[in-house]
Amino acid sequence: MPPYGYDPYKKARECKNMSQERQKTPLNAELKAIREKATPNDSLAKLFARIIRDLVEESDNGRNLERSSKLDEIVSSVKTQVVAVNEDDESYLRYSEILRDGIESLKPYLKGSEKLAKLKKLKAKAVRRDRRRHEGVQQQQALLLPSSIPDSKIQIYFMGDPDKEPHPLEKDRLIRTYNDIKWQLNFHEIVRAPELWARRKDTKVQPYTATGHHWVIAVGTDSITETVLDVVDMDTVSDCYIVALVDIGQKQKPVPISVPIFGKRTCCKPECGSLRVHLQSIWKDRWQNIWKDVWKDVEVEHARLFPSDTHAQDFLLHSLNFNERRNELYVKVKVASTRTEDPSTAMIEASA
Repeated sequence: MPPYGYDPYKKARECKNMSQERQKTPLNAELKAIREKATPNDSLAKLFARIIRDLVEESDNGRNLERSSKLDEIVSSVKTQVVAVNEDDESYLRYSEILRDGIESLKPYLKGSEKLAKLKKLKAKAVRRDRRRHEGVQQQQALLLPSSIPDSKIQIYFMGDPDKEPHPLEKDRLIRTYNDIKWQLNFHEIVRAPELWARRKDTKVQPYTATGHHWVIAVGTDSITETVLDVVDMDTVSDCYIVALVDIGQKQKPVPISVPIFGKRTCCKPECGSLRVHLQSIWKDRWQNIWKDVWKDVEVEHARLFPSDTHAQDFLLHSLNFNERRNELYVKVKVASTRTEDPSTAMIEASA
């Protein structure tokens, strides 16, 4: 029988009061300091604080002072590292690394596989939220910055139509991404369905010419870094097309070519039979119509896929499995000219 005046709830009240007091101690202040400093990673900081508070409450209820002391040490360590981070472009990544390491250090105090599995999901969710928030902030900041292109016009060349003068596009604060350029071309009815390509020079990628010119798709959401671009009118090609680097008359021209979907039996009627015959057929008519009869005869000497250096001229076109919207084909063309001078003005050399 308990002695007179015994209070069976005294210990429970003491534990509760102890837990409440701890919320007012430096522990709570340190967790707040972590969140205030690691603002770009607020979701991770919240998760870390939530786990710490749950573990501290469990420790206080069980009067596990040693465990509480270790949790205090973890919080202090994380706070020290967070405070030491300098605010720059890399601070978001550094905060994320510190907080993720801090959460990992709490795993030994979580009992049961279910809690660990839940923690893994919560941490991944917090990382995704922080990343989306960080990307949103970067996009907003980019709108406040001046355009990344130099103080000059952007020259837009028309791929496959070298007689056409390049279209100059004035630099403007509203033109920041390649999608902005495409919108301008469409809005002013210059190209109805434009797709932009950027020029590159690298003889390791394209070793067949001295310049190493090749073309890559300009990603619409990327910031503009080029002052010379080529545009393909998607109304003139199929959705499945490639760009061939055509070496013709000592000039190199990018030419868009519609290609059949891999595995489709034919691309022409009657069937062309090989890449060489296919190109000679479509280019003879194309160059006579668009390039004003500069060439009276067209002969494909050889065609190669780069950077693999695969001879492709005698393969069936539909068997080559081209990567659509890529420039991986080099074609050497032999011609007989009806004129002494090539009138084409939109050559690579004009803007290289």
